[in-house]
Amino acid sequence: MSAKVNRSLSLATDEHQQQHQSVGDWRAVTPCRFFLAGSCTKGTSCPFLHDIKSSNNSDTDPQEPKQTGINSRFTVDSGDSKPICKYYKIGVCKYGAKCIYVHDDGQLPQNAAAEPPVDEDKKDDFTRTIGGAFVQFDAGARVSKICLPGDFSAARISGLRQNTSKESVRDMLAEKSLHVSVDDICTFHMEGSYGATVTSDDASFSKRLCSLIQPGCTWGGSKIMVTPIAAPMPSGHNARRVDCKKVHVSWHKAVKIVWLNFGNGDIASRVSDMFSKGTYRVLDQRVTAATASRAESVAPSRPARGNHVAWTVVLTDVPAAAQERDILRAITHERNKPHHVEMGAPTYSTDEEEAWAIIRSLLTNIGPLEYCDPPLETNANSRRVKATARFLDEADARRASMELDKMELPFHRKARLTVQMVYSAKFKVAINVFDAVQSRIVAQQTTWKDNISFRAYKPTGPLQRFRVLKIEGESAENVVSAKADLESILAGAVATDNDATLWHSSLKANGKLFQAIKTLEKELSVTILRDKVKSELRLFGAQRRCEDAQRRLAQLIRMESGSNSSRAIELEPQKFFWACHGGFRTIAGQLGQEKVLFDIISTPKKIIVSGSLEDYDLAVAIMEGRKQVSERVEQPKAHDTAQECSVCWTEADAPVKMKCGHIYCLECFEDSCTKANTTAGEFMILCHGNQGNCRSVMSVEDLQTYLSSAALETVLELSFSSHVKRNPNTFRYCPSPDCDFVYRVSSAARTQNCSNCLRPTCSACHEPHIGMSCAEHQDLKSGGFAAFMKLKKKLGIKDCPKCATPLEKVSGCNHMTCAACKAHICWVCLMTFANGPAVYEHMGKLHGGHIDLPGG
Repeated sequence: MSAKVNRSLSLATDEHQQQHQSVGDWRAVTPCRFFLAGSCTKGTSCPFLHDIKSSNNSDTDPQEPKQTGINSRFTVDSGDSKPICKYYKIGVCKYGAKCIYVHDDGQLPQNAAAEPPVDEDKKDDFTRTIGGAFVQFDAGARVSKICLPGDFSAARISGLRQNTSKESVRDMLAEKSLHVSVDDICTFHMEGSYGATVTSDDASFSKRLCSLIQPGCTWGGSKIMVTPIAAPMPSGHNARRVDCKKVHVSWHKAVKIVWLNFGNGDIASRVSDMFSKGTYRVLDQRVTAATASRAESVAPSRPARGNHVAWTVVLTDVPAAAQERDILRAITHERNKPHHVEMGAPTYSTDEEEAWAIIRSLLTNIGPLEYCDPPLETNANSRRVKATARFLDEADARRASMELDKMELPFHRKARLTVQMVYSAKFKVAINVFDAVQSRIVAQQTTWKDNISFRAYKPTGPLQRFRVLKIEGESAENVVSAKADLESILAGAVATDNDATLWHSSLKANGKLFQAIKTLEKELSVTILRDKVKSELRLFGAQRRCEDAQRRLAQLIRMESGSNSSRAIELEPQKFFWACHGGFRTIAGQLGQEKVLFDIISTPKKIIVSGSLEDYDLAVAIMEGRKQVSERVEQPKAHDTAQECSVCWTEADAPVKMKCGHIYCLECFEDSCTKANTTAGEFMILCHGNQGNCRSVMSVEDLQTYLSSAALETVLELSFSSHVKRNPNTFRYCPSPDCDFVYRVSSAARTQNCSNCLRPTCSACHEPHIGMSCAEHQDLKSGGFAAFMKLKKKLGIKDCPKCATPLEKVSGCNHMTCAACKAHICWVCLMTFANGPAVYEHMGKLHGGHIDLPGG
């Protein structure tokens, strides 16, 4: 119950009592809690208030939940004020129109629910962390920039004036010829000091800044100091990763103790019971009441005067802002009013805004924040203040949870701060897929741990064809497990028949078979999606209905395949020109639109005929001019093809329109993006409109709007992989077979360890050699060293045992003297001696003299 309703009810009760009305009448202005929960069985005979709106003159029921949901952990933001009936969603609600929950969940009222929090509706900036690199993409999903961890540097500026803006810091750095974005600057306040952290993708940034701003430098009348700090690499968004940059922060609310003195034990016990049950609330908050006791045993600091035999009720967890009048107002029955109220001191005097500023400074001191939401409006019965913050780097969020969790509150030494990492995963899925699998998600959710929450946000965007789903929790293991479950459900099931994938080539066009499948979808309340790239159908819905759909699909495809098969006619440039300028439409006019498909994405271009051999021969004859048709189909003008898909050349199914004006089937658009050519030149998603001649670069807004999260990530990863492969002199993949991290190529040999698998790799020759040059390693690897040693042995060349100088003995005795180090050597065993006589003595004892041994 809101404070507004509580005050209105209290005032109504006071007026009611002043008029000396009967005791039972107070129920008429007290809301029925069973009615609010939707379970009151007495109907109009209930003595408590059912018409809540009339009690506060408001059009909005203050008791309605701000978020709607199927249960406490499954929230579907449908824009309605009541939860969606989970049984209706799976078709088993027995109450029908009498059900108190929402059944018509497809209709969104004009006063739809509030927009998602800032981290949910944040616009995709097309930055990703792929292969251990921070990658930026621009129009057409083209890679515009790649940064590695070593490319970043950061510095902390301290001593700034209070309320110094990010723009001021940016302008100050610009005066020093150091240019950064406002997004790279994070201001902070810690223990009375104001400052800012600045991050740059220039590895020399922090050094240059420190050299330009010496200690004691004055800016804006304040002495500032700059120190370099570790610069974490941004961890751009990735829908396939579990995000863990957010933390939940909470601390105890300020409360106080209140003593109520009564002259009658029965009244004291009754009041204690009313507070314990929640009938009496202080500032709309439930408090804890101890059992009524004699004042002599639990008297407050100043006992009630002249009432030594009074009874006392002790209230704890009373809001710190509560005054004596609030306590008396909470006790709505005049006969239950206490004789005396004693108010204790609050546990701490810092107000909520100041407390949050202190805690925010603690977080900022850990690392730069992306955002820092103020404390949430929690349930009135909650005893803790709760807030949310999101760091720019995951490592900072982890550090905050380790260093700040359980620490003493600066403003309340007897209480502790709680900082918990939040793990989340988001999915962008088509509405028809979500509607089909929602009942399965509800069922699967019962297997998830209690601390896992799920939310489905209302459709957004111009076409409202997608919904964003989010899993969140404070346990990484539980979130990852739930994410895997949800991914499996959203992937659907591939339609098969006796282990063979169900597919027919005519499904690449929107012909009769496709229309039959659309009818089947409606009959069975399932969703069937075509995957033209993989040539398969995916089923979404309840398991029993999907099994029925699979059997029906098998029958339809067998009927279609009875006399038909798929054959492709590859088009040379001249034939492709002919097909674009009326040829394809001529074939389609003769065979039927459902039997032919124009594939302008593949290389070479193709016309695919799904029909009999006679149909194929007729298409080839028309193309080669051997078959004259009675009525030639003219190429329509541009305005006549406004609703035709630019890929399949049929009427667009679920049409989407690009900024250049061309139309696509939603499926064709996704297929054309994920099937983009990664080998010919720079990767770029281009428009296929105007017979493939448009070639306008797809805007990032179109990609973001019309691609599912899975398809978008696939396109970006394809673009990144293509970029790395096309620029081998700049970036290379780690040589480890199962590692997909990249490293930067350099002309100078430099061994670096992969941050993923730790394999050492030379950035110049791309081989794992340590302690030798690239040439030495290459020579050793190629076998050149072994061949050289074999040649030396064949020629009788030996290395000096002291300095390794090659020596060749042409003739003479076996006493050799190194020309380089002058060592005296026995040629037979290569022992060295200080002088010549020692060599001869050695040879006489061990080798039978110093005679010349041929070949020795």
